[in-house]
Amino acid sequence: MKTRTLALILSVVMVLSIVFFTVSCSSGTQVTTTASEKTEARDTTETTTAVVTEDVTTETTEDVTTEPTGHEKLAGYEDVDFGGMTFLIATDPRDDQDWANHADFWVEGITNDAINDAVHERNDVFEHLYNCKIEIDDGGWANGFNASIASGDGKYILGTYSSTGTASLSKSGNYYNLLKLDVDWTQPWWDQNYIMDTSTDGRLYTVIGDYALHSMSATWIMFFNKDVYESKFADINIYQMVKEKKWTLDVMVDFIEKIRYDANGDSEYTFSEEADADIVGLMTTAHNDRGMFFAAGMRYVTKTENSVNGSYVSALATQQGASDVIDKLIKVGNTPGYISGGYTNARIAVQNGTTLFCGEVMDVLRRMAGSDNLRVGVLPQPLFDENQEAYHCYVNDQAYITVAPIGFSNMSVLSDFLTLFTYHSSKLVRPAYVNTIKYSYTSDEDSAEMIDIVLDSRVYDVGYVCKFSVSMDGYVSTMISSGKNNYTKAAASYSTKDTATLDEYRAALLAIDDNY
Repeated sequence: MKTRTLALILSVVMVLSIVFFTVSCSSGTQVTTTASEKTEARDTTETTTAVVTEDVTTETTEDVTTEPTGHEKLAGYEDVDFGGMTFLIATDPRDDQDWANHADFWVEGITNDAINDAVHERNDVFEHLYNCKIEIDDGGWANGFNASIASGDGKYILGTYSSTGTASLSKSGNYYNLLKLDVDWTQPWWDQNYIMDTSTDGRLYTVIGDYALHSMSATWIMFFNKDVYESKFADINIYQMVKEKKWTLDVMVDFIEKIRYDANGDSEYTFSEEADADIVGLMTTAHNDRGMFFAAGMRYVTKTENSVNGSYVSALATQQGASDVIDKLIKVGNTPGYISGGYTNARIAVQNGTTLFCGEVMDVLRRMAGSDNLRVGVLPQPLFDENQEAYHCYVNDQAYITVAPIGFSNMSVLSDFLTLFTYHSSKLVRPAYVNTIKYSYTSDEDSAEMIDIVLDSRVYDVGYVCKFSVSMDGYVSTMISSGKNNYTKAAASYSTKDTATLDEYRAALLAIDDNY
C-alpha cells in the first residue's frame, strides 16, 4: 500500500512539473542581456543536456560539448540583427593580383578553389545569420574613401590597406582607436601579436584578424624539399625537432653542411638551373637576414610593458645578446651552401631539387603548387638556441591591415560587425587556408601543425612595419654579408635617431581626439 501511495505522489509531482515547465516556456517573457553578460557569454562553447532515464529515481546528467562550426550565431550574439544593412569595405588593389586583398573580404562566386569558396561561404553564412549584405569597393581608397571620411557620410564601415601605411593611417585622425570599441580583443581570432606589437599607450588604430589571409601569406617561413631532405636525413623527424624546440640556427647550419653537393667540382656552391647544378643547403633573399634576426628574439622596437598600455621604446641599445646573435648570423650567412639571391631563384631551386631549405614568404607555397612531383614541407624560422622560449616569424610588409573610419558612427554595429565577421572567419576561412596548404601546397599531415605554429608566432616589429628603423634594418644585412660585427656601435648611433622618431610618433597619436 505504501508503495502504491509513493508511486501516486511521484506521478502527481511529475505532472505538476511538466505543467509548470510548459506554462513557463509559453509565457513569452524576454530576457534582456546586459553588456557585461554579453561579454561573458562570448566564450561559451558548451551545451549541457540532461539525460533522463525511464527510472525516475536514477536521473543523471551528462556534459555534451558541442564545438561551434561557424554556421551558427556566436554565443552571446544570438539577438544581433543588422536589419538588412549593407556593409561596404574599401580595399586597396595592386597591380600584382596575387596581393590584391579584396578576396579576403568578398568573392564573386564559387570557383572550386577551397579558399575562394570558404570566403564565399563565410559571407553567405554571415549575411543570412545577421540579416545584412557585404560589399567591397575595390580601389575605394582612390574612389572616394577619404572623401567619405571627410564628409562623415558613413558610407564605409571598414578600409583595408597595406601595412606600410600603419604609421600614416594611425596618426591621421581619420580612424577610431579600436581599443575603445565594445570588442573583446583578447579572443583568438584576433592576431594577438599584432595587437601587442603595434598598440601603444592604450591606442590601436589598425588591426589584423583571421579574415586577413594575405597577411598570413606574407609571413616569412622556412620550407624544404622533402626528396632532398630524405636523401640524407630520412631517419630524422624534423617536425618533432620543431615541436621539442630543437630546431635552431646551429641545427640548420649542420643540415646545410651535410646536404651540399659540389656537382661540377669547382669548390663553389652556386645556384643554377642547369642539369648539373650544385645542391645547396638554403636559397633565400636578403629579407631572410631580417627574418633570422627577429626569429632569434631580437627587435628594433619593443615596449615598456607587454600590454596595450605599454609605450614604444628603441630596443637596439638595450636588448641582451644582440651582438651574439649577429655573430651567429654571420656564421650562418657565410656558410658555404647558404645563398642569398633573387626572389625567383629560391622558388626555382626548390622546384628543381637543388636546395634543401628555402626562406621566403608563405605565399611562395601557392606559387609552387602544381609543380610535377614536388614534395615540400613547412617549418618556422629556427630558434637562436634551445634556451629560446618561442618561435618568431616576422610578417613582410605585403601584409594588410584594417581600419575603422570615423564617419561610420554606429559604434554598436561596428563593434558587432568586427567581432562576428572575424569570428566566422576563424571557423570557416582560416581552416580552409591551413587545409589548402596541408593538402594542396605541401605533402604531409604535419605541415598543418607547423602552419599553426607559424601563424601563432608572427611578429610585427614597429621599427620595420612603420619604417622607423630603416638604417638598422639595412645594417643587419651589411654586417652579415661583410662578416663584420659592429652591432654595439651601430646600435648606439641608430638608437638615438629611432628614439626621437618613436617619441614624435607617440606624441602624434596621443594628440588625436578619440572620436567618440
